[in-house]
Amino acid sequence: MKFALVQMNPTVGALRENAAKIVRFAQEAAASGAEVAVFPELALCGYPPDDLVLRPGFMDAVAVEVEKLAAALPKDLLAIVGAPLRENGKLYNTAMLFREGKRVAAAKKMLLPNYGVFDERRIFAPGAAPLVFELKGVRLAVHICEDSWWPESESFRGLKGKCDVLVNLSASPYCRGRENDREEMARKATASLGVPMLYTNIVGGQDELVFDGGGMAVASDGKVVARAELFREGELPVEVLPAAGKWAPVPGRVAAMPDAVEEVYEALKIGLRDYVDKNGFPGVIVALSGGIDSALVATIAVDALGKDRVFGVTLPSAITSKETYSDALELAKRLGIPCLRIPIAPAVDALTGMLGPACATVDWAKPLPGTLMEENLQARIRGVMVMALSNRFGHMVVTTGNKSEMATGYATLYGDMAGGFALIKDVPKTLVFALARWRNRRGEVIPPTTISRPPSAELKPGQLDSDSLPPYDVLDPILERYVEQQAGLKDILAEGFDEAMVRRVVRMVDRSEYKRRQGAPGVKITPKAFGRDRRMPITNGFRE
Repeated sequence: MKFALVQMNPTVGALRENAAKIVRFAQEAAASGAEVAVFPELALCGYPPDDLVLRPGFMDAVAVEVEKLAAALPKDLLAIVGAPLRENGKLYNTAMLFREGKRVAAAKKMLLPNYGVFDERRIFAPGAAPLVFELKGVRLAVHICEDSWWPESESFRGLKGKCDVLVNLSASPYCRGRENDREEMARKATASLGVPMLYTNIVGGQDELVFDGGGMAVASDGKVVARAELFREGELPVEVLPAAGKWAPVPGRVAAMPDAVEEVYEALKIGLRDYVDKNGFPGVIVALSGGIDSALVATIAVDALGKDRVFGVTLPSAITSKETYSDALELAKRLGIPCLRIPIAPAVDALTGMLGPACATVDWAKPLPGTLMEENLQARIRGVMVMALSNRFGHMVVTTGNKSEMATGYATLYGDMAGGFALIKDVPKTLVFALARWRNRRGEVIPPTTISRPPSAELKPGQLDSDSLPPYDVLDPILERYVEQQAGLKDILAEGFDEAMVRRVVRMVDRSEYKRRQGAPGVKITPKAFGRDRRMPITNGFRE
């Protein structure tokens, strides 16, 4: 039996467009001789639909598209399509089976994830039993994503000895190392049932989530015998033949996996591209400071969108060094993008001239020590400028803050945080450097001095990030343990970190939740990202 595992990039809510794409892929599959086409989880409506499926009008529209889809799909093809189903007052996450112009069955997802980025129990009801559908003598068990992850669960009950092939429709978001987790899941599932697994996944960006695809055919011994490319739409053909009383997938094309840094770069590219394109922005604006964060963001933007859709702006102050200003211009030249220059010194002088006398007339409290007001004024003026340019030309501002900064609050609310998409908000600073070096090995676009220069916000003379933060090679491992692994203070200290430094970092993370809550969305690439993945109270009296 010939299968086509379809790796598809849907848009949440775009029912007609998604249905048209499903039909096109199904027609291509049938033309290539496939008897079964397997589409990803919720391919019809996109994933995650969140509260959209709770709107009666939306589910009415889904029902209409399901009927149209049944009529439009090739009649002699079994198409297994992920779609929401409203039935007897409940909503289900289903895999609908279409053949001969009608819907012939529907598998209801049994295990509804309710952790991390997932909220499925909030909107869907669980199915009661797994579905086995027989086609031409082959018994197909149909799972939806989480159903295959727990072999001891009810989703496997009754399947052993009752199916020949396990089919899994997934919407499994990307994070570092996830592909290894999926392969381990497939090994356990195939070992449990003694049958091969055919797995397909969504590809593309949806707000903060990126789906990397990675469809695969896994033999009953757990070996991956065919695999689709990551981050690419398309079909993976798989033929399953009888062998020694069982069914076995014929070894086919096994796409090479990118290295650990390259896969992050590709995830950031597709996440930005789809956010821009699916929301209808003509292009993006990036403020070029001459630092490594803005250099990496601009480079990814050009790689994702093309140089004609990326617009740079440099906003030097009296504190900006000649070196960073020169690097900003050099980066724009190498990328082939325009770079508008707007000096902000006049605005800084005007605002400090207004605020100084005004502050001197009031006794609200004792003024805080230092020059924080004057420093952040510069960042906020830059935020005003880039948003004004966005309003004038319609392009979206991409902010340039990284995860290390967002974690510790080393960012200015309404300043460098101002924008529509925070591309690298989940990328630790040490990984920013690794990504920049990786990209330069494939064509040097980021000036080497940008990478080698000690990081600085350049908001006061002689300032370095290390004045306010621990060294990044120390900070990032602490953040990984506290934020991503949810390790407690004692556990982190047990690994040999300096106690004063750990306490300081933990305090900075806890106190900065209010900033993160007001930041733009950005691509999730780590196991636990700020945003829908980590939901902490702003008002929080607990301390480690």
